[in-house]
Amino acid sequence: MDRTITIRLGREQEDALTRRAAQLGKTRSAVVRELLSDALLEVPVSERAGHLKGSLRLKKPATAWARQLRKRNWR
Repeated sequence: MDRTITIRLGREQEDALTRRAAQLGKTRSAVVRELLSDALLEVPVSERAGHLKGSLRLKKPATAWARQLRKRNWR
């Protein structure tokens, strides 16, 4: 590692980070480095979440109002 940075965390963030590191069996620094790496990647949302496309199955609207709402708001 070449550089050291300091960040300020609230109690809840610190506790969550400590729990996540323990769950993964990694240091808190390693978890933060991984999170930063993922956050800084310039990958479009369509690529990051593309595997979710079409995974939500909704039942057909039962009422005329629900059909109209779906027709006007569906993308």
